[in-house]
Amino acid sequence: MYLQKLEIQGFKSFAKKTVFEFAEKSIHDGTAKSITAVVGPNGSGKSNVSDAIRWVLGEQSLKSIRCKHSEDVIFGGSEKKARQSFAEVAIYFNNEDKELPIEFPEVVITRRVFRDGETEYFINKKSVRLFDILMLLAKANFGQKSYSIIGQGMVDQIINISPFERKEFFDEATGVKQFQIKRDQAVGRLKRSRENLDQTNKIMIELEPRLRLLARQVKKLEQRKEIEIGLRQMQKNYYSYLWQNLTRDFSRERESFGVKDAVKADSEKQLFAVQNKLALLAKEESRKDVFNNLQKDFNKLSSDKNDLLRELAVIKGKMSLEYVKAGKQNLSWLENKKEEIGTRVSEIKESLENAENKLRQNRDYLSSNEDKFTELQKEILVLQNNLLVAQEDLMRLKTGERQSYGYESVKALLRQKSFINGILGTVAELAKTEKMYENALAVAAGNNRLMAIVVQNDETAVKCINFLKQNRLPPATFFPLNKIQGWAVREDSRTVLQETGAIGFAIDLLSFDQKYRKVYELIFGSTLVVDNLENAKRIGVGREKMVTLDGDLLEKTGVMKGGFRKNGGSAWISATEENRLIIQEEKIKEIAVLQNKIQTISRERELLGAEISEARVQSQVGETKIKGLTNDLESLKKEKSQLESEIAENRFEPGEKDKFFAELELRRRELDAKVESLDAELSKSRKQIDDFNMDEERKKNEVFSLQREMQEAQLRLNQFVTELNDVKINLARLETKRDDLEKEIKQELGEVNINEIKPEEVSNVDQLWFEISKQKHNLELIGGIDDDVIVEHKEVSERYEFLSVQVKDLEKAITDLDKIVNELDEVIAKQFNATFKKINQAFGTYFEKIFGGGKAKLEILQKDKPEVEVIPGAPDQQFISDEPKSDALDIGIDIMAAPPNKKVANIAMLSGGERTMTSLALICAIIDSNPAPFIVMDEVDAALDEANSEKLAEILQSLSFKSQFVVITHNRVIMHVADVLYGVAMGDDGVTKTLSLDMKEAQKSIE
Repeated sequence: MYLQKLEIQGFKSFAKKTVFEFAEKSIHDGTAKSITAVVGPNGSGKSNVSDAIRWVLGEQSLKSIRCKHSEDVIFGGSEKKARQSFAEVAIYFNNEDKELPIEFPEVVITRRVFRDGETEYFINKKSVRLFDILMLLAKANFGQKSYSIIGQGMVDQIINISPFERKEFFDEATGVKQFQIKRDQAVGRLKRSRENLDQTNKIMIELEPRLRLLARQVKKLEQRKEIEIGLRQMQKNYYSYLWQNLTRDFSRERESFGVKDAVKADSEKQLFAVQNKLALLAKEESRKDVFNNLQKDFNKLSSDKNDLLRELAVIKGKMSLEYVKAGKQNLSWLENKKEEIGTRVSEIKESLENAENKLRQNRDYLSSNEDKFTELQKEILVLQNNLLVAQEDLMRLKTGERQSYGYESVKALLRQKSFINGILGTVAELAKTEKMYENALAVAAGNNRLMAIVVQNDETAVKCINFLKQNRLPPATFFPLNKIQGWAVREDSRTVLQETGAIGFAIDLLSFDQKYRKVYELIFGSTLVVDNLENAKRIGVGREKMVTLDGDLLEKTGVMKGGFRKNGGSAWISATEENRLIIQEEKIKEIAVLQNKIQTISRERELLGAEISEARVQSQVGETKIKGLTNDLESLKKEKSQLESEIAENRFEPGEKDKFFAELELRRRELDAKVESLDAELSKSRKQIDDFNMDEERKKNEVFSLQREMQEAQLRLNQFVTELNDVKINLARLETKRDDLEKEIKQELGEVNINEIKPEEVSNVDQLWFEISKQKHNLELIGGIDDDVIVEHKEVSERYEFLSVQVKDLEKAITDLDKIVNELDEVIAKQFNATFKKINQAFGTYFEKIFGGGKAKLEILQKDKPEVEVIPGAPDQQFISDEPKSDALDIGIDIMAAPPNKKVANIAMLSGGERTMTSLALICAIIDSNPAPFIVMDEVDAALDEANSEKLAEILQSLSFKSQFVVITHNRVIMHVADVLYGVAMGDDGVTKTLSLDMKEAQKSIE
């Protein structure tokens, strides 16, 4: 490595950019390094060159570069030249030998300063720190304060400074400066680490009591939380148990209320119907006038008959006298007997007609009631069949509640919409259709698919399936939109829409968001909806999958399914749980009403059966009576016939009758005919009255029956009202109890959905309540602890742990730094001692050479310890202190010099010239022992005479084989050995100018 170039701009008197170039080899000996001399008159600014080199290499002391303020290094201007705004110096090194530990063949160190005090450092135009430059130079064995740059006062300073200050000079001279920089850094870090360790330990001591207190509180809080978790679970079990029992009782009472209310309503309808019948009977016109008219007509006929009978009796009396006169008294008896039998026959006929009329009416009544009884039987049978169907439907609904086609799973998943992203809804709820198509589309889709859940993607489906498994819920069907593939209706299939009865394809009868189209294409495909089964058959079974409006299904394979379906039985909307529960409740009410109707009609049938039995007995009695009256009538008719024969035998001969008797006989016959006619009219009138009376009796019986039925209906209604009121009271009591329980649950458990809690089996609710009270008491004993204590404990604990780690790291760092300091001390001591011996030996040699004899040596001094004399060739001497931070102050270097013919023990006793020569001898010894890449000497020969200047010139030539020299001098002897001369002058503008002279080129010119 050697110095190639120096560029100065704006630095002190160098206002313009000035370049100094330095040769690598000497012109006198190609194996030696170059010597460059800078010459010029006093005040020309030649010493600013050494100041520039010192400054660019990192000098921070303004005194060392002959300045008072930082801006003094910047050209301040003159009468003819304006001042500069910044100063910049760049020094170029050839680093092909990699002596500088940096991967560049050329290294340029630049320093720039502005008038505001801002300073910049660069290595190869890259901004760096001052420390980076110092370390780089230290590793190359030179720097701004070492023997590499020897200023005007440095020669005397080496002699005049104290031994302990001289030690710093020898640090660079022996090459341990870089290790001392590292050691100082390590000692500084060690000090800071110990301070940090002490401060950290103090903080940890302060934190320990707080941490222990917080740990105890956290432990209590954990116990509290553990108790609270257990307590909350027990409370959930307890309140869920109470809530479910209460809900079950409430549901049972509400169901009972619905049933009883439905039965009560039905009973009210029955009572209202009976009351309407009674009202209709009451509104009928009074028939008293009809009866009076009938009775009046009957009385008039009876009166007319009685008048005729009285007249007939008079005539018969007269005829009896005539029979006596004629001597035919027996004929009078016979006629009287005949008349008596005739009267008896009339009475029997009247009784027979009356009996037959009653039998006829009884038979009509019996026939009517038997028909009514049969109708009641049929009605009861229909009601019993309806009851059986309703009970079967209810059983299916209850079975569906347990199985529910996975609806429990669907319901649970729909509640997870906000937690499982991507759940969109069920197939049934994501589409709508007209009511007339609901049944057909539901059959075509199938309940399982109606209850399927549409999800965004297959990942959502996996999450849902895992949720069902974790919660032990039944399987469900999923349609992930990113995986399913639908089958759209082909255009050639749409020709079927022209067929009679074809309504449309199922997917066209739905309204839905088009993003779900693949779902419904997958479910329905090309399913065709037709109006009825006949038209479906006409279109062609197997041509397309078809479904009728009634729900008959015709598969494309030819399979057909159909039968009776109750309206709404499989409607699109029946896929909801709410409708199923409503249907179930209505079905229970229907069953209760049917049972009440069956019970009422059965009682009516029993009463009617009793009436029919009585009517049958009356009919038998009437038939027997008619039979007896008929027999009596026949006997009397025979007897009358015999009497008529006898009368005929004893009648007057035609000649025996006189005119008077003939007239009497004629009159009697007329009267008999009139009486017979009146008897017929009386029989007819009597029949009308009997019919009227029997009809009134029937109506009367009907009124009594209706009144009895109304009374029974009223009693039943009153019973149902009483029971309904009891249920209302129970419901109100349960509702109040539920409200109180809900408030208690909210107070104890907060905002929770108690219906979603699945309680564990509770065997003893009292024991569970005892455990809850016990845990509450335990919580009271623990007391209230703010939850923020966990955060605080975590923060304090983390801080304590962090500090503990820091303590360990600091302790390790202190151990490592102690080790590093010790190792550096060993390296420094070893290198210092080795180099110091060489310098000491060379110092004696150069001292004798310069003085022409005499002796000189160096000694190492230690504070508070006996001084140890360093003897050349002696074993290495340890000088490292036990205290790392005081090592640099404990060691000093003393110079012992004795010129020829003088006995001098201390350098202070030498003359000024002798001290200068001694200092030069020491500098030359250092250069010889530990040569720097280049040496700058600023007028170090000013105090030498010509003879000593020649000695110095010889020494420089010999040392040029080890180092490159830049010498600022007035001495012609030194100029003579230089390879390049730079002349420095200052014009009237106050700016330094240079002129270079290459001695090799000059010599060629002379030759």
